[in-house]
Amino acid sequence: MIGGKGDLYSVAFDDSPTDKDAHLALTAPEAVERRVWRNIVAVVAISIVIAALTADLKFMLGLVLGGGLALLNYKWLHSSLRAVLATSQEKTPPGTMIKFVVRWLVIAAIAWAANLTGYFNAVAILAGLFAPAAAVMIEAAYVAYVNLRTRENDN
Repeated sequence: MIGGKGDLYSVAFDDSPTDKDAHLALTAPEAVERRVWRNIVAVVAISIVIAALTADLKFMLGLVLGGGLALLNYKWLHSSLRAVLATSQEKTPPGTMIKFVVRWLVIAAIAWAANLTGYFNAVAILAGLFAPAAAVMIEAAYVAYVNLRTRENDN
């Protein structure tokens, strides 16, 4: 039963959280997804601001495009995975692998076409596409920090 006592989804609504409940709330999939999305947006925004102050327009536009493609790619991947997991089958639905390949081909085609225009720096586009990797590293550091702080407080 979803939402029952002790269920992963009910952790946020428990009136008497314990250390175990706090850990479950920290690592609950919805919380992690929300923080990773927020981190991606923050990484893209901060990198664009830094590029606006220190780099040329071509590099900044490349970061904007790469960051936008990274956000699109993350949402697209997220919805694809949700659809695959919602089928509740042991085998993946037909065409699943093709969808993942097509997703990257579309992203690559957009980046390549934008680079051909001459208005976007290719290195900056790639740097923007790495925003999810930076966001996941920030999330890992955050969870490690919270766990270490909790352990130190327990001693």
